[in-house]
Amino acid sequence: MSTYMHLYHKYLEKYKDVAEFTLQHLQKTAGNWPAEYHPWVLPEHRIEHTRLVLKNSLMLAVNRKVDLDVVVLSAILHDVAFYSPKRKEHAEEGARIAEEYLTQHGYPNDTVQKVVHAVKVHAGPLAFTPRSMEAKILQDADTIDKVGPLAITTFLLHYGSKRMTPKQAVDEMKKDMPRRLRWYHRTMNTRQGKRIVSEGCTYIRTFMKKLEREMF
Repeated sequence: MSTYMHLYHKYLEKYKDVAEFTLQHLQKTAGNWPAEYHPWVLPEHRIEHTRLVLKNSLMLAVNRKVDLDVVVLSAILHDVAFYSPKRKEHAEEGARIAEEYLTQHGYPNDTVQKVVHAVKVHAGPLAFTPRSMEAKILQDADTIDKVGPLAITTFLLHYGSKRMTPKQAVDEMKKDMPRRLRWYHRTMNTRQGKRIVSEGCTYIRTFMKKLEREMF
């Protein structure tokens, strides 16, 4: 087992109460999602994403001088407010919830403030203002999960729920994906993260090209 996967299991067990809090909050607030179906509407999907972000975070954190407790707590809590009525502000709302939860459960103030900052700047308009390596790792780890097989599967499930044909799905991806992929590149912080995301973007572009060729 790789070092970061060993850390993944160790810290997931250590902070299982935080993970359970995150799941319960997502389940409680999922009804805020618009009526239109998307895999993101499922709290279980958000938790799967959260676990992948935690794995990616530890992969990026290995051999760096960072606070692993902050890295882990930030990853587990980063999307706790995903179903905020104002989803574009979910990072700021998540930071508020994380601060309240961690403070109430006796975490050191220094740890709390580092986690709050990482969660607050992991997405949205504050994505270009990370002050710590822990915050930069969370951003990169979150983006890495957006260019892998799960991301493509998620989008295809969404298009399928809208009764699109494969041709319509690839047309939709061609309109939507270039903007997303440019944003992903712009917000990367670490050299390792940039390399992984570049490979992921190439994977998505290749998939789209192959799918398009089969449609014509």
